[in-house]
Amino acid sequence: MPAVWTYPWTLSREGIADACERLTECGIDAVNVASHYHSVRSMQPRFPADLFRTYAGGCYFEPDEAFDRLPIDPTVNRVGSWDDPLAEIVDGVHDRGMAVNAWTVCLHNSRLGATNPEYRIESAFGDAHDHSLCPSHPEVRAYFAAVVDSIRERGVDEIQLESIGFPSAYHDHGSQFGHDKHQTVTTDVEAALLSQCFCDGCRAAAASHPVDLERAQTSVRALVRRSLADPTASPSSFDAIVEREPVLGNLFDFRATVVERLLERLADAAGSAPLNYYAMEAYGSDPSDLALSGVRLADLEEHLDRVTAICYVSDPELARERIRTLDHTGDLPVDTGITLDPNVVDRREQLCDLVDGVRSVTDGSLSIYHHSLATETHLEWIADALA
Repeated sequence: MPAVWTYPWTLSREGIADACERLTECGIDAVNVASHYHSVRSMQPRFPADLFRTYAGGCYFEPDEAFDRLPIDPTVNRVGSWDDPLAEIVDGVHDRGMAVNAWTVCLHNSRLGATNPEYRIESAFGDAHDHSLCPSHPEVRAYFAAVVDSIRERGVDEIQLESIGFPSAYHDHGSQFGHDKHQTVTTDVEAALLSQCFCDGCRAAAASHPVDLERAQTSVRALVRRSLADPTASPSSFDAIVEREPVLGNLFDFRATVVERLLERLADAAGSAPLNYYAMEAYGSDPSDLALSGVRLADLEEHLDRVTAICYVSDPELARERIRTLDHTGDLPVDTGITLDPNVVDRREQLCDLVDGVRSVTDGSLSIYHHSLATETHLEWIADALA
């Protein structure tokens, strides 16, 4: 079932009926629509008179009463005249014979972090970061369970999760942040160490886990200080660091249990609605990057129905390798996401080769990024590739 990622405001601007008709002509059967999303400033190249749209992080549905009992309030982003954008889109798209999947970004949300500072991630040095909530807090897990439950009640065909793991410190969004500057911390291992969270929620959660959080914090500080003091420092690999300092292995085991606890809550809230996870975290889209965020797919499999390999690459073989890796991780069906980004795919033939390459190793759903950002020429390429 070919799908496109899209934004509610583009469907509003184009009109659901016209958008569905055009997408159907291209061979698209479903839309993955942003339902709970981070801050964004995005172009709509097909509508030059309405070129830029800017939204703070928030949800695109009318919150249910369940949120009244929670300390974290959802912020609603209004779209046009719609009272409940997600409900309007589900009804309108279903009426035209297409499926609607809810693209649901979880922990990564600067607005939620700024308005709920007590639940933010906090580094080993005490720096708090607005761009992500920490899943160690029961209140954070309850909030996202309520988000998933509300989305399910709108009648979506699938709930698709993004950003369920512990984030990188370098993933800021929002008007209070400028260009990221960090010329001394340059590797993923260094960034992961600097990003380890030691907030009050982590300390409370760690009390029932065999990890010495104080020792782990001391170890993280010492390792990061080497990079802060010497730009030529050559950090060990992640495996080598864990072998030398087992407490860090315990720390990442703890992270994995927290992420699993979050996903278990989300799966319960999803009920019978299929739950899909985008295998992509702040450190990248390669499956090997997931562990740095505390995401261990083998531990999460029982809570998921599907997983999506994010293949924003031009090389079909690299895309196939990511799909195979996820396929070998467990028994979950593997879907695929590819991109129209001109820095990755710059001609029709490339897109056709990529689609053919992906389809040669999986019969899962194929999603294309991104309907709102696509030119008319891109839509023509999609039609050719899917044909």
